[in-house]
Formats: sequence, structure tokens, C-alpha cells
Amino acid sequence: MKLSILIPMYNASAYIGNCLDSLLMQNLPQDDYEIIVMDDGSNDNSVAIVKGYQKINKNILLHQEPNSGAYSTRNKLLKLATGTYVYNLDADDYIVHNCLCDLLQFSEDKSIDIIGFKTKETKVLNLKEIEEPINNKDFEISSGPSFIEKHRKLRHEIWWYFIRRDFLLNNHMAFSKNEYNADVVFTLKALLRANKIAYLPISIHRYVQTQNSLMRSKDFEIISNRLKYMQMMIINKSKLINEVNKSEKFDAIVLIDNLTHRRDVFVFFNILNMIRNPFHHSHIKKKIEAYKQVEAYPIKNFIGKEYHSFLYRFLLYVVNKEELLFPIIKLKNLFFKTNRSSNKTVIV
Repeated sequence: MKLSILIPMYNASAYIGNCLDSLLMQNLPQDDYEIIVMDDGSNDNSVAIVKGYQKINKNILLHQEPNSGAYSTRNKLLKLATGTYVYNLDADDYIVHNCLCDLLQFSEDKSIDIIGFKTKETKVLNLKEIEEPINNKDFEISSGPSFIEKHRKLRHEIWWYFIRRDFLLNNHMAFSKNEYNADVVFTLKALLRANKIAYLPISIHRYVQTQNSLMRSKDFEIISNRLKYMQMMIINKSKLINEVNKSEKFDAIVLIDNLTHRRDVFVFFNILNMIRNPFHHSHIKKKIEAYKQVEAYPIKNFIGKEYHSFLYRFLLYVVNKEELLFPIIKLKNLFFKTNRSSNKTVIV
């Protein structure tokens, strides 16, 4: 078995058929890859759709479990995989047709630990044709740490790369208990440990922008959980950065600069989002204290070529000055109060 494609599924009836269609339209024999879907307690007809595909496609496997969350489902899927490589894909996304054979062939020939590619964000489900042919000369090969140094804006999501399964096993890798952001630290740990990564600058993955995404929800309870999990990720990432900084294994100047920049972007917008939402100043103060403990506050590496406008510089100055920040938050709370029963903010 060359490849295990791992798909956690929850109420994905509008998308899972399209996802599976894209995986079946490949220039790879079905005996060479398996598609493992784990349903996490869906209450729509997602399971029925997958069972329909199972009847005519022997390489589709379906597992069902009570609702246990994304990170737990992904870890269970990793244990079920039997392929030389594994690929984590979301049920609402898809990939281009006839790409798997070339990607796997190159990976096997070059003994690649991780093979990555570009993604394209879209609201449609029919962008399945590859934009340009895969050419072996187009692959960029480097170590994982060198890849981080070259790609300051590298993506953390797990669906832009395949990863060798024995690499995961040998490094005892699994997803952390973080529902929204478990893939960030997982990806970074994989890159830091990889001897050989190949990157193809061609859009293979399609990232579908769904209307009902939890990441776009305006429900206060969902926002609160999202910000909590974001902070968990930032703290875990900061601990990893601190370990790298102390390690003698890495030539760490550029590596640390890129890692801290992305971390500081997360910290900056996490704090701004707490300010925008009806959190008490004591809650925000507690979160900032947690950032201090892992050397993620005050924010030092946010301003750069990506964020250098006067507005960002001004906002960063305020965010980093607690003697300014907390009076502003208190003043805001004097004019706004939260009706938590209806999840609305009203002017007093």
C-alpha cells in the first residue's frame, strides 16, 4: 500500500461526495492507495453517501465513532493507516485529478520524508484540473529546517503535504488535544525533524471556503473557544521555539526569526480579537500573563515587510503597553455590555 488518505468527517454531506470523486479520479491503481473515512457522530446523511461509494470502490474504508473531536479522530486515523505515506484531508476539500501517481513516484524514488505542494482557496467544487503538468525538475528539495528558513509564510495546515508513515512512527508523532489548531505544532515538529522534504510549487489541494465554517462563526461561544484553542497553540508553539533556540542541532538565526514572526502574528491578532469581543479586562490580563511565561509577550517580531503600516505600528505599540491597553479595555467595557443569553453586544 503506497498511500493512506485520512479523512475525518462530521456532517459533510454537501462535500464528501465531491472529495471522494477527486480522490478516485487518479492515475493510481486502487490497490495502491486506501481512503479511510472516520465519521465523528454525523447526524446528516454523510455516512450513507460514503457507504454508497464503498459499494463500488474497494479502497474506501469507513469507521464510525461517537463524537470525540477532531484531534482524537485524526490520531485514530493515523493508527489505522497502512500506506507508506499518509495524507490528511478535510472532508469538505478536494484535490486535482491525476496527481497522486507522480507525487508518490517522486517521493519513493528520492526517499522523501515529506512532500508538499500549493493549495488554492475556492468556493466552487469543480476546479479539479491541474494547472500545469508535474515535472520532476520543479521540485525543491531541502531539509525541513532549511524549508522553514526559505518559506517565511509557510502554511501550518496538514493538507498541503504527504508524510512518510514510518517517519511519524519513528518520531512518535501524534496530534495534541487542540480542536482547532493541533496541526500547527504537528507540522512544525515534522518539518524540524525531516531530513528531506520536497516541495512542488503547483496547486494540488483545493481549500473550499464553506459558508458555515466554525472559523467564520460569529457566535460568541464558538469565538471564545476558538480564541482559547488559538492560545493553546501559541503557547505550545512558543515552547517548541524555545526548545529550538536552546538546541545545538540547528543554525537557528533565520529559523528562529521565521518561527517567531509567525507566532507573533498569531499573538497580535489573538489579543486584538479578545479586545474586539466582550471579554473582561481581567480575562485578557490573564491570557497575556500566560504569554509572558513562554516569552511570547511583549510582541517583538510582528512588524516586518508583511506588517509595517502606521496602523499596525500604532496598534502594536498599544498592545505592548499594558498601562495603555487595560485602561482602553476598561473604557470600552463601560460603553458596551454583553447580553450573553442572546450572544449580542449592546450599547449601554
